[in-house]
Amino acid sequence: MNFKTLKLPIYKSINHEIHYAMSFIGGGMEIISFKYLYKALIGYMTSNMIFGINSLAEGDFDFSSFYHILIIVIWMLLGAGHQIIANRCSYHPKSPMHGYAIAMTTSTFILFLFIFIGQYMFGHGLLGETPTLSVMPLVTIGLLFMYIQNFIIKNGGTAYPTTTSVVTTVYVLMITRLAGSFNRNKTALEQRASLSEGIHYVMVLIHFFAGAYITIKLSEHYQFNSLYLVFFVLLFLTLKVWREHSVLRNDFKKKTA
Repeated sequence: MNFKTLKLPIYKSINHEIHYAMSFIGGGMEIISFKYLYKALIGYMTSNMIFGINSLAEGDFDFSSFYHILIIVIWMLLGAGHQIIANRCSYHPKSPMHGYAIAMTTSTFILFLFIFIGQYMFGHGLLGETPTLSVMPLVTIGLLFMYIQNFIIKNGGTAYPTTTSVVTTVYVLMITRLAGSFNRNKTALEQRASLSEGIHYVMVLIHFFAGAYITIKLSEHYQFNSLYLVFFVLLFLTLKVWREHSVLRNDFKKKTA
């Protein structure tokens, strides 16, 4: 299959494809975690902090009260673990796409594991009305996936200052850049650049919304299995990134031969 021919004109580069696909996938993951994992927005720690503070303020010091706080703690441990590994291990990518290919391959396996375990727990009545310690392995798997997703988006090569798929910053940047494209004090080149960046954020929001909406509708019948749509999107793009890596690596070998 020639993956190079499978690119829509709205995507400027494979880096943009990665960013938008991850936004689409992130929307699906967030909506499923919110629906089935007790409103755990596993990619947004501010939301979990608010839920956690509210639960603690209600005075019921049970596991449910600490559930969202524990999610934040696990997220920070993942970040700390990543930094320790990065500091101790040397990594020499064989192409600009090599790191993304490895990260996306890892994400593909993690997402499959999340879907499989989540559907099993749902089907066997292991997801009760309130969170328990038994749900934390599934939540941790989801957090690991979202952490890698954030890393891929942040380092995805679009050169735009976003670290996650959709946060408040994206809305602010979108409006600011779109408004900047009409600023007569800017040169025509600066206006076009501002418009291009503004449209990029619009694309991020559209893909996130589409991923969340389609997945939540599918979940009415398929629960966690509704995530297989975003799984196959991720799998397809991962294969495409590996293909791009292979081409870039071979080109580099020819130049240095």
